[in-house]
Amino acid sequence: MGNTYYIARHGQTEWNILGKTQGHGNSPLTEKGLAQANELAEGMDKYPIDMIFSSDLGRAMQTAEAVGKRFGIEVQPTEALREMGFGEWEGRLIPEITEKYPEIYKTWRNEPHLAKIPGGETLDVIKERLEKFIDELNEKYDNKNILLVSHSVTVRVLLLLMLDSPMKNIYRIKQDNTALNIVEWRNYGPVVTKMNDTSHIKGDYKLNNSALE
Repeated sequence: MGNTYYIARHGQTEWNILGKTQGHGNSPLTEKGLAQANELAEGMDKYPIDMIFSSDLGRAMQTAEAVGKRFGIEVQPTEALREMGFGEWEGRLIPEITEKYPEIYKTWRNEPHLAKIPGGETLDVIKERLEKFIDELNEKYDNKNILLVSHSVTVRVLLLLMLDSPMKNIYRIKQDNTALNIVEWRNYGPVVTKMNDTSHIKGDYKLNNSALE
């Protein structure tokens, strides 16, 4: 048996509430987002986590550190788990984007794998950096339980990668704030055993306000 990956999205942020596109831009967790992160940490008690890697962006690090504190594990930040860069769209509301970039936004919504956002990244770029990162982890470690904390688009790309599914299917996977996914790496490849699990959230705030979903 190879590594088991616990893959989580960050908690709710200020920009999630406002409906602003985040990408490499950053906004801190809301009070509810911090509560979600702590509840994720509590929910992880039943799993034997050995190490934690997180996107180096603040909202993901805040979430990962809540889990790290509970387990006594230092979080290792990495650019490999960053959200997709949305270039000129970052910090903008959807109405602004649709007004200024109508054709590109139409492509993003209907053929996301073909979208080229000005100053931004593509889904294939995210896929390539994630594939390299996972390959490095699988070469370096064996039979470890590894938590990866990332972002809405990046997590979905990672799951599509592990399912060997085309990037055009990005909207067929949902990822709520602090949703947990589990992937076991077996001798014949990755097996997804849990997806978008938010059962750890106790309060009435299972909110998912990613602007570009």
